[in-house]
Amino acid sequence: MVDATFAILGPVRVSWADGRQVHLTGKPRAVLASLLLNVNTLVSRERLVEALWENPPASAIPNLQTYIGQLRRSLSLDTRLLTRETGYTFEARAEEVDLLQFEQATRLARKEAEAGDVRAAVVQFERALAMWRGKPAEGTRLSGHMLARVTELEERLAVVRLDWAEAKLALGRPVEVIEDLRAFVAEQPLRERAWRLLMLAHSRAGQRDKALEAFRHARSVLTDELGLEPGEELQQLQAAILAGTTPVSEPAPWTPVCQLPSDVKHFSGREAELFELDGLLPLPDEAPPRTATTCVITGTGGVGKTALAAHWAHTVRDRFPDGQLYVDLRGFSPGETPMSPSEAVRILLGFLHVPHHRMPATFGEQIGLYRSLLAGRRVLVLLDNARDPDQVRPLLPPSPEALTLVTGRTALTGLIAAEGAHLLRLAPLSDAQAGQLLKRRLGQDRMAAERQAVDDIIKTCAGLPLALGIVAARAIINAGLPLTALADELQAEPTRLDALQTDELSTDLREVFGSSYRVLAPEAAETFAHLGLVSGPDTSVLAVASLIGRPVAHTRTLLRMLETAHLVDQHVPGRYRMHDLVRLYAIDRARLDLSADARTAGVRRLVDFYLHTAYAADRLLSPRRRSAVRMEPPAPGCVTDALADVAAAQAWFKAEHACLLAAQRLAAEHDLHGPVWQLAWALDTFHLGHNLLQSCVSAWRLASGAVEHLTDPAAHALVHQLLGRACTRAGLHAESLSHFAEALRLYEQLQDVAGQAHVRHTLALAWGHRGEPAQALVHLEPALRLYRDIDDAMGEANALNSLGWATAMLGDFPKAQEYCEQALALLRSHGDRNGEAATLDSLGYIAHHTGRHARALDYYRGALRLRRETGNASQEADTLSHLGDTHHALGQDDEAARAWGQALAIYQDQHRTEKTEQVRERLDGLGARSS
Repeated sequence: MVDATFAILGPVRVSWADGRQVHLTGKPRAVLASLLLNVNTLVSRERLVEALWENPPASAIPNLQTYIGQLRRSLSLDTRLLTRETGYTFEARAEEVDLLQFEQATRLARKEAEAGDVRAAVVQFERALAMWRGKPAEGTRLSGHMLARVTELEERLAVVRLDWAEAKLALGRPVEVIEDLRAFVAEQPLRERAWRLLMLAHSRAGQRDKALEAFRHARSVLTDELGLEPGEELQQLQAAILAGTTPVSEPAPWTPVCQLPSDVKHFSGREAELFELDGLLPLPDEAPPRTATTCVITGTGGVGKTALAAHWAHTVRDRFPDGQLYVDLRGFSPGETPMSPSEAVRILLGFLHVPHHRMPATFGEQIGLYRSLLAGRRVLVLLDNARDPDQVRPLLPPSPEALTLVTGRTALTGLIAAEGAHLLRLAPLSDAQAGQLLKRRLGQDRMAAERQAVDDIIKTCAGLPLALGIVAARAIINAGLPLTALADELQAEPTRLDALQTDELSTDLREVFGSSYRVLAPEAAETFAHLGLVSGPDTSVLAVASLIGRPVAHTRTLLRMLETAHLVDQHVPGRYRMHDLVRLYAIDRARLDLSADARTAGVRRLVDFYLHTAYAADRLLSPRRRSAVRMEPPAPGCVTDALADVAAAQAWFKAEHACLLAAQRLAAEHDLHGPVWQLAWALDTFHLGHNLLQSCVSAWRLASGAVEHLTDPAAHALVHQLLGRACTRAGLHAESLSHFAEALRLYEQLQDVAGQAHVRHTLALAWGHRGEPAQALVHLEPALRLYRDIDDAMGEANALNSLGWATAMLGDFPKAQEYCEQALALLRSHGDRNGEAATLDSLGYIAHHTGRHARALDYYRGALRLRRETGNASQEADTLSHLGDTHHALGQDDEAARAWGQALAIYQDQHRTEKTEQVRERLDGLGARSS
């Protein structure tokens, strides 16, 4: 029985079962609102403090505990409001909280829609929408991440409203949605999907003129607000309505993908299991199954589940011509968090060629798109290393002709019970199969010469393929070592292999790994233990040298020892990685064999290596960039990469990018707060130059958390400024404005005029990026005054160029020309090549749009040369695109095609889909004209 209900989708409301309502005010209501917004999810004390106070008092945590106590007493929440180690959780059932009821009804609606029962879907959508009484937590003052959560829920509501309208249209009831859609576009006029549905509703209701009027209104809004024409879907729908034809959406051509891991070179045995898997497929003359097939391959760690699944998948690839997908769910990967279904589906959508900017915002929409793309497709999906059924279930394809292989250490009983999955239990290899595997690796002669030792090895390894593979590798690398010595070593130590069926990863292969570890020279063993501190995907020689505090040449020798022992793999020259099970053993060794001081010192040297090399690389990419980082000397024993030029800096950043982000996270975990934000700063030029916007925002968000631990208001201000810029580039306009406001407040508090000028300039660029040059001018003019007040010639020059660009966007080309020429003179006199390139591009744009095309070519060519010299690929592509426009205007179609083709290649490499499509359309236009 429900004792009370809690409502958050509107003003906060608590109602007892008898209808009485509880009146809450002030901070207790804000605490309850924050918990209900995140019902059944841990909310940290820091998040709650942030929600309650913009400037938390020193007594914030005790006050929070008081409010929690008040809520428990007044609402009898002892069994609901639970205290966790780092925060609180409000636990509730779906029928008790309107947000949970909304989510449940939405899930049911989409499930009904996927099953083809649109009428039932409409009922559930309407049930979901009925939960809403206003803005979430309306009337309650919240701040910080809770406001972002409110925005997220409002976005989900918007999507459900449009899903409901689409479902009603599918039922043939257009008149019933017209007023709702008209209200929607009045509230949110920039959503093209809403305009499309409104046009469809009018058209299907026989209101052709109103449908066309809706298109004109949409076009007016989009061009006025964004400076963009309506998208292709809206334009095609308008054309279809004008022609009097039923709009038909043509699906994009399907491109099969193969993401399977490589087949296993020495695969051996498993005949019965392969036969069992073959039985999952219908015979050539059989009808396909009525539902999708799922097979769970289960067994202990290292028993060969992935090898079997990948090998069989390769043998039946031709039965799945629409593609084969693979994702490692990291269910039991040592040192890693299991992959969430939301992360997995984004990876799978990427494999299916869904560009980043087309990725739906919510998990439910992403799953819906994934299933719709695979509907009716003959695909094979391999979901490797699963932790539990909930991790897998959303990723199962819907097509009856699809097949999913799931590997995991547990039987995933939920999939068998609810989804009817086939279970294949993978036992260790038989003695005969294990002998066959060793024979393929070691050769018949060596096997025959030491038959008893081979039998002992097979017995000790207990048929575990990974253990057999490691022992065989040691025997191959140490060709002079008798197999008897290996067999004796394995048997001399207490073995854990008999306990494999307990599925304890920590005991699976410790003895096998230990037998390699214990024979290492002391320095090599210490190096291996230090590698347990590293969290990146691989490691360079120089990074390892810093980690262990040894000279580079000596480090190479130590790594060769580890490679010989099969504990690391040099997968590309100079870069080393470990298998995830070996990494777990290294983590153990770091914990057991290194002192706390040694671990701390190793992490500090590693972080310093990445920080100091990244800083030097950034100076090569942008030598005139103002350095806001006061670099401490690197820790003793740290080495850095000596990068010769811009090309070397670019190559280093590309090779180390994932490791740099991992190093930043490692620094945060070890409370190295200064290096956390400094790494974000050092990465910023590379991130923006290569359009790595998600990484850029993530790095600065981590930096934002780090500077909260520092008493350095200048660092706080800078981080807010640059996080705001990253958010701008990533399209997070509202978030960017909040960060700029905080940065400006801090700089004003510090009386830092240069900082204020930088923020105003960056804020202007944000408005310009959004297509609002007039608003940009509001901030550029005071920025220019501030730069001149402090005699900052470089700031003045770049602000002048920005003024020129914004003025050009508003059509005042003479004034724009004057600004840019002033900027160019200053930039050249100070040797700022990045700024000079940007200004030449602006002057090219002005010359192009005033009919001086030959002059525009000169400007663009100068800008292009500088872009390439500085390695700014993102801006290089834009200049190439502009250059092509000018060639085209002069009738020089071959030159235009060459410039656009080069721009297209860069846009595609950077996944800038919108720009890619724009340039492709221009190239297609050239082709159509020539034909």
